[in-house]
Order: sequence, then structure tokens, then C-alpha cells
Amino acid sequence: MLSITEAFAADMLSREIDRTVATASDVAAKIADEAVIRATSTWLEQKKSYKAWLGVNENWNAVERLAEARNAVAHGLGSLTRRQLKNKEGVKAKLKDAGITVNDNKIVLSAESLAKVAATCREFIERLDRAVQDR
Repeated sequence: MLSITEAFAADMLSREIDRTVATASDVAAKIADEAVIRATSTWLEQKKSYKAWLGVNENWNAVERLAEARNAVAHGLGSLTRRQLKNKEGVKAKLKDAGITVNDNKIVLSAESLAKVAATCREFIERLDRAVQDR
């Protein structure tokens, strides 16, 4: 769910920037293309780019918390990664705030936590989309 949320945010940012440089020169379009690739590489870069390029300053905390769960699932096969274990208490606190528990360094997902994750992702996508449309 978070990967879809991230892809949505990256795609919308890319489309908005492409629309801005559509009438620009080939050089400007190439520069914008490279900038979009950098801007969509991480959550932090997307957050900064939405603010700097589009004037959109949304709260990304909820999806940043979910990124910890996604990273544990994608890179740790459901367990906290070596990097996450270096800040175990901080990671566990973020996950708890997202409604996800950790048991013996493993992510525990319930039907309730998955429903909360889905709602969080949906609400973020809707807020971000609205903010871009309203600018």
C-alpha cells in the first residue's frame, strides 16, 4: 500500500513538473528530467520537491512512519533491518504511532492495522492530490 502511495506521489510530481517545462527548450526539459529522478528517489526528496517546486507543504509524517514497516517487510523479510535496529526504540515508536506492533523485532500486521494503513495511505493521497489541484 505504501509503495502505491509513493508511486502516486512520484508520478504526480513528475507530471506537474513535465507540464511546467513542456514549452521549455530541450535543454531545460533534460535538466528537469534529471531533477525529477533525484526528486522522487526518497520520501524526503519528494517532500522537499513538492514544497520547493509546487509550493505544496503537506504533512508527510504518517507515510514516513509507514516507510519503517515497508522497509522491514521489503528489506528485512518482516523483521527490523540492521539499520532499523540501530535506532530500535525510535523505529518501534514510529510503528506504534502507525498502529503496527513489533514482537521480537518482527513486524506484526493484523487486519485492524492493515485497515489503518490503507486509510492512512488513502487520506494522504487525497490530501496531496487536493493540495496540488488547489495551488
